Amino acid sequence: MLRTISTLPFGAASNEAIAYLALGNLIPRDLAENLESISRGIDEYQQIKLLKKPIQVTYYITLSIVALLVLFCAVWFGFYLAKTITIPIMDLADGTRRVADGDLTVTIDSMAADDEIGSLIEAFNKMTRDLRSNRQQLELSARKLTEQNQEIESRRQYMEIVLQNVSAGVITTDANGMITTFNKSAEHMLDIDAGQILEKHYSELLVTKHLQFADDVMEEVLGVGEQTLEIPMRVVVSGQPRTFLVYVTALRDEQSNPIGFVMVFDDLTELEKAQRMAAWREVARRIAHEVKNPLTPISLSAQRLKRRYSGRINEPVFDECTQMIIDHVDLIRNLVNEFSTFARFPTADPKPGHLPPIIEETVALYREGHPEITFGVQMEEGIPILNLDRQQFKQAMINLVDNAVAAVRNQGHITISAIFDPILKRVRIEVADDGTGISDADKIRLFEPNFSTKKSGMGLGLTIVNSIVSDHNGMIRVQDNLPKGAKFVIELPV
Repeated sequence: MLRTISTLPFGAASNEAIAYLALGNLIPRDLAENLESISRGIDEYQQIKLLKKPIQVTYYITLSIVALLVLFCAVWFGFYLAKTITIPIMDLADGTRRVADGDLTVTIDSMAADDEIGSLIEAFNKMTRDLRSNRQQLELSARKLTEQNQEIESRRQYMEIVLQNVSAGVITTDANGMITTFNKSAEHMLDIDAGQILEKHYSELLVTKHLQFADDVMEEVLGVGEQTLEIPMRVVVSGQPRTFLVYVTALRDEQSNPIGFVMVFDDLTELEKAQRMAAWREVARRIAHEVKNPLTPISLSAQRLKRRYSGRINEPVFDECTQMIIDHVDLIRNLVNEFSTFARFPTADPKPGHLPPIIEETVALYREGHPEITFGVQMEEGIPILNLDRQQFKQAMINLVDNAVAAVRNQGHITISAIFDPILKRVRIEVADDGTGISDADKIRLFEPNFSTKKSGMGLGLTIVNSIVSDHNGMIRVQDNLPKGAKFVIELPV
């Protein structure tokens, strides 16, 4: 039975109820069992409901512990992942810095990572290995290159020393005509400072006619291939005649393209003079031998005819003819004597002597005979004693003064000066006139035999002067006496 009791009105409190209603209802057994089961469930539910808060707190604690554990694991895993990335990157950064500082022995352990970072580390290690290998090759190449450069520099210095000390003049240009080499011999022969012409084009240094000649030589050298062009040249350098034998060659590369030009030249002035001197002395000796022998019989015969038949014939023509024969025989004898003197000119026998008396005596010979000419003598005090062959050197001074008298045409000024240079230890003698002067073309052959600017004479005077000065270990040259005339300069060692 299921009995239910309720108040009336329904839901009123017990003290407010006016009546009670009791209902009884018979239910089946199976329904009763269900109701009982439900009641038990309700009771159990109520009991469990009392445990709701403790169980909830327990779950919260459990979930919090699990969450913290998960968070810790996540953080730890994050740090682990970060470590696997940052440490290789830091190693890479440190390795890169060391490589930048030049340390190519850096190697990073690639076992720490097997992903893209590991590939990057492996690439870095390969890069350092390649750089290390390349550095070794570069060091080897640099060492070999240094050795080659040292060898090349040694050869260059050797070639420069050879070029600077070789007796021949050497001038080189590149393919464009820029002067690249100018050795000391070339400076001395041409009287030019190398610093003024190096790295300059030859067209900037030559005048019109010489420039055209240089262009023609360049074209001809390029046309002859690898052969050397030989050119004899006569030029005037600082007022001095010079004879050069020039060899010009084109420098070519492996493809036979011209890369420059080299010009080697020798000064043959003295050699040429010596050869001509020897040849002319032989000619003079033969002429003197062949001509001198008949002169005495001719002269004696003319004098005999004049003495014996002058009174009988009593003709002015006879006397004039015989006298002309005698005079011209004497003239021929003087010429032959001049040739003979040149051919068999004795070797100088220098002895200590004073130079001023020789100059004074020479001027005295001409001063009285040429009153229209003003002779000036300027001699420095303290000229030391020189080793002189008095007779020969006086003959040289007479020849020079005689040429000066002819140059001024018996009206002008002739100055003879002598000074001593204590630094060079040389005495400088100058014979200057204000005559017609000497052209550059004549200066080249002025001291050669059989060359003269005068209408009369055999052209041996200056040749004999040159021989005398050379025998005294001196030198003679001719210069322009500005603004007019010529000047002969003799330098003698003390």
